[in-house]
Amino acid sequence: MGDQVREICLIAPSERLARKAQAIIREMDAPVAVYQASLEDAAQCARQLMERGAQVFISRTGTQALLEQALDATVVGIPTMLSDYMEILDGAQRAGGPVAFFAYDSLTDDVKTICSLLHIDARHYGFRSMADGEPCVRQAIADGMVLGVGGAVTEIPARRLGLPYLPLENSAESITSAIRTAMRMLKLKQQERMKQEQLQLQLERYQAVFQFTHDGIIAIDQSGQVDLINPVAQRILNRPGKTALGRFILDEIPRSNLWTALQTGRPQLDTLNDIKGTTVYSNSIPIEVGGQLRGVVATFQDVKSLQSSERKIRIGLHAKGLTAKYSFEDILGVSPGLTSAVEIARSYAAARATVLIMGETGTGKELFAQSIHTASPRQGGPFVVVNCATLDKNLLESELFGYVEGAFTGALKGGKTGLFELAHTGTLFLDEIGEIPLDLQAKLLRVLQEREIRRLGSGTVVPVDVRIIAATNRDLAQEVAQGQFRADLYYRLNILSLRIPPLRQRTEDVPILADAFFRKFVGEQYDTLHPFLCQVLDQLSAYQWPGNIRELQNFVERLSVLLTVSQLAQVPAGLLGELINYQMEGTEKASPTLPSEAEVLTAALLRNGRAIGRTAADLGISRTTLWRKLKQYGIQP
Repeated sequence: MGDQVREICLIAPSERLARKAQAIIREMDAPVAVYQASLEDAAQCARQLMERGAQVFISRTGTQALLEQALDATVVGIPTMLSDYMEILDGAQRAGGPVAFFAYDSLTDDVKTICSLLHIDARHYGFRSMADGEPCVRQAIADGMVLGVGGAVTEIPARRLGLPYLPLENSAESITSAIRTAMRMLKLKQQERMKQEQLQLQLERYQAVFQFTHDGIIAIDQSGQVDLINPVAQRILNRPGKTALGRFILDEIPRSNLWTALQTGRPQLDTLNDIKGTTVYSNSIPIEVGGQLRGVVATFQDVKSLQSSERKIRIGLHAKGLTAKYSFEDILGVSPGLTSAVEIARSYAAARATVLIMGETGTGKELFAQSIHTASPRQGGPFVVVNCATLDKNLLESELFGYVEGAFTGALKGGKTGLFELAHTGTLFLDEIGEIPLDLQAKLLRVLQEREIRRLGSGTVVPVDVRIIAATNRDLAQEVAQGQFRADLYYRLNILSLRIPPLRQRTEDVPILADAFFRKFVGEQYDTLHPFLCQVLDQLSAYQWPGNIRELQNFVERLSVLLTVSQLAQVPAGLLGELINYQMEGTEKASPTLPSEAEVLTAALLRNGRAIGRTAADLGISRTTLWRKLKQYGIQP
């Protein structure tokens, strides 16, 4: 079979039927493909076609029953019509004796009637498989039949055993009828699939809202029993899991507005309730179906949470990512250099003084900065990050200090809040502090000394309560000696100093970090793929990792893509070794990254002469998965 498949496929047991069907399909311009397969091979043929996207099959009635029994498939049978017999009835009439009609189904009343009118002594011989064909023919011969009529199953044994035989083929009318029926069924399946997809999408949306909304949600039935509760409501009720389900609402929430809404049939909106010591703002809505009250749904929010969220909401209108995601528990490693750095950083957390973190690129300076903030008394405040190397030098001042409307050409209407103000009561992390130009260093020093800022274009001074954590991969002491960094700012920043060791000085941490990254990237396949990671790390044991943790993480991600795309033992030859060789050559030559999944698929196709079966076997995936991925990336096989 070719690489392309249509959604409607006709499986013909004989070459005659296949040719006839193809002619009809061309004339109808119908989207149907024809495949020839015996009754015994029909199920396997259909199964392969289904894997490649076939949705509806057309076959003779014998094949139809077999396919419906063997597969979960939609099969349209080519109906046996009286017109199918018209061409052979004349020969049957001249047979001069009883005629055996071999068929999967019994003869229709129309056929029986016409045979009776033509004085044909018709006898039916049924079969259920290819193996039944010869016994049927032998029985017909033993019964004195002088002629056989039927399809491909009994034609070969009849001719071999010497029984005269008239092959029965479906008429153009019956084939056309089946094709039209199949096209209607495909359209119905497509419409149903679209409806199911839309319904599933709606359900997923509702489920996402239900599970992850900040509101508590409870629903009760018409008797007042809880039949729906989301995680927020479970927490407020102090009812873990689904333990509240089935309980009477007043046992859970005395004087509940849900009960009031159920009794009165009227919404209870914008009300305050006490739920086990928590004051909540709630709305209870009666649910009616067919004019009958079937229950109540209530949403509620913790009033204290609403109040504490106000500040976060205001900050969120100005910037994103103003919270620290990591703590000291996220810093992985057991090397003496790392554990010493962690202990020093922990001791800095409780202090108010500025911290200067020094270390090479990729050593995890921001991770340490976030951890210090998370362990500090300021953990409830914002954590604001600014990379001084990525901001335009001309914009850095306005980003740090903000500006008022009209301060310069292009200034936003209403002005803009600076990062110092956004970090008020929290921590401002100045990454790559060595990149700040000298003229701005003086202004930054003044802010650190006076603890107040002035927006560009404004004459008003705004006090700020901000702790500064700065980081650099430069030798700032040398920069000071060369006149490229202000000495007074350096000493102001370097009150508490912290040096992060490079990865080459903590080699015992490499397997720990690599394992954590690998587990994140491969997910449920971790146990199966982990031996490959160990194998690769052994071969890289002497590598210095000049790019530090960032380089290690990128390498592990590339390795994970290679292993998951290539399905374990089917890793394309040479790619694993090539990946290791690239890494061992150093960072300058290690820039070529592992081919993307689309590139791996394309390479596998070319390697296997674009044969879908061989390519799927090479990659260790099924044909269906391969077809889906090719379609996903728009790759033509």
